Amino acid sequence: MENIDQRISEVKRNIEDLKNRWPAHSPKAALFEELEDLEAELENLQKQKES
Repeated sequence: MENIDQRISEVKRNIEDLKNRWPAHSPKAALFEELEDLEAELENLQKQKES
């Protein structure tokens, strides 16, 4: 469980970092993909923690 909590914290930090690097105009598709991947991983980790 502690490992999952650590990974959740890491993913949240990565999402925050990505959003801070997000350009005001014309973000690249790779940024959208990275954000979607991180959000999906966070959701999966939170589901694992609940079960």
